[in-house]
Amino acid sequence: MSATLETVTNAGLVRALINAEADEVQARLAEATLLVPAARNRDGETVIHIRRGVAGRQLICAFTDLEALQAWDRNPAQTAVGLDASSVASLVADGFIALNPAGPGALVLDGPAVVAGQSDTIAQRAETSQLADPAHRTQLRRHANQFHELARRTAEAGDLGAACEQLQPAIGLCDELGDRLHGAAAAIELASWRARSGSTRLALSGWREAAMTMAALGEIDLALDALLDAAQAAARAGLAADAEALSIAALDVAAGSDFSERLIGVWRSLS
Repeated sequence: MSATLETVTNAGLVRALINAEADEVQARLAEATLLVPAARNRDGETVIHIRRGVAGRQLICAFTDLEALQAWDRNPAQTAVGLDASSVASLVADGFIALNPAGPGALVLDGPAVVAGQSDTIAQRAETSQLADPAHRTQLRRHANQFHELARRTAEAGDLGAACEQLQPAIGLCDELGDRLHGAAAAIELASWRARSGSTRLALSGWREAAMTMAALGEIDLALDALLDAAQAAARAGLAADAEALSIAALDVAAGSDFSERLIGVWRSLS
């Protein structure tokens, strides 16, 4: 990462995301420089990472600062570029922008809305948060990882009930950070443990919600795996309606509701 990228902070936008202030987010985006993952091709050119979102729509991840970018992936992109919000939006004209998927204050926006909602008026707000400090976020993330690892070791030892309890603080810290990505990952693991311990109905709603969060953030493969795991768990428990609904949700994520409705119509005509 270059020294220039390390100086990108966007403190006002971070505060707006943390406080879930939609108007303030739009206003701050107008002045923001966002970090976007990229890589170098064989010709030495910088290529922006554009991901596949729900139903095949394009999605690009953008970050307010280096800590938010590095927290997003254990294997960060080779490099990143700094772009203003309108330039980011132009890369996915009919797609989505996921701001800080791993927090602080993760938010998914329609690409056109980012440009249309820009404003020159920025409110002066006194609210501050420790989460605006990357060092404080790093400490919270470390604690969340410790709780998560403890829960995994407990689950591997066979005590799923205790593992579910031990995972709750990790999920709580993800909620505090606005880290939707890792919060959803933990919730999927929690649902799996609950299903294995016989609490299938309790598991299914959390499983689906977390999977849909993953899909919204562009983690399509993880979302589909989670939805199909949940559908299989429902089928094993004799919950046919839930299994069908989860299978349909997976189709919607992969190909869109129009496709899934036509395919389901074919299935039902054969039964």
